[in-house]
This record gives sequence, structure tokens and C-alpha cells, in this order.
Amino acid sequence: MLIVAGCVETSVQPLTQSSFKISTEAEDMCGAKGTRQIAFREAAIEVIKRGADRFIVVGDQSRSAITGGMFTTYGGFDTYGTNTQDMVIQIITKGDPRFGDALSARQTLGPDWQAIVAKGPSASCL
Repeated sequence: MLIVAGCVETSVQPLTQSSFKISTEAEDMCGAKGTRQIAFREAAIEVIKRGADRFIVVGDQSRSAITGGMFTTYGGFDTYGTNTQDMVIQIITKGDPRFGDALSARQTLGPDWQAIVAKGPSASCL
């Protein structure tokens, strides 16, 4: 599954029946922190879509890259790039010894979690 819109692109790769990888790439304007927040939000949405609520992040990696540049009107040079955040998510079910430490997807998304899940992936970091 691949979602493309605005300045954010997120993909979900199943790894096992109870784990998946979220990969989010966002334009420079989102920054590393914004890209990480979007990936975490998308992970919580995916957990709920899979019929669960609790999860842990078992892998986390970020990177930034300069993807181009241009000369400005006044003789300067501006660069632009992307930020990428990859997270491996493990869904935790009741009875798992890690259940008490696992994060709640619904709490992560807040009181409007149902509307957020219904809306789907973020198209922008704004």
C-alpha cells in the first residue's frame, strides 16, 4: 500500500501477522521531528485498522537527504531535501507480558481517534 499526497508519502509493509514497517518520507518543510510525528501517527492508525490497540516500536530509524538545489534571484543557492522515518511496529495483544508497557493507539491519536482513522493517512505535515 502506498499513499502519495502533498508533501508526505507513507507506505506500510507487512512483516508478520502482528508486525509491520511504516516508512514516511516528507519534504524539508516538515523537518525530522514532523516526519517522525507523522510516521508515529500512521503507525497508530494502522494498528487500529488491524483490529488492535496496543503496540510497541521495535525498530526506529531516520535520515535526511539533500535532493537538489537551485540558484536564487539574488545570487544565492538554496538546497532542498527530504526527511525519512522508518518504524517497525509490533502489535501487542492481551496476555502478552509486554501488554502493560505497550502504547495505546487510541490514546496516541487522542479523543478524535475514530475520525482520524476514518480520514486516513496524512497528506501534509501542516
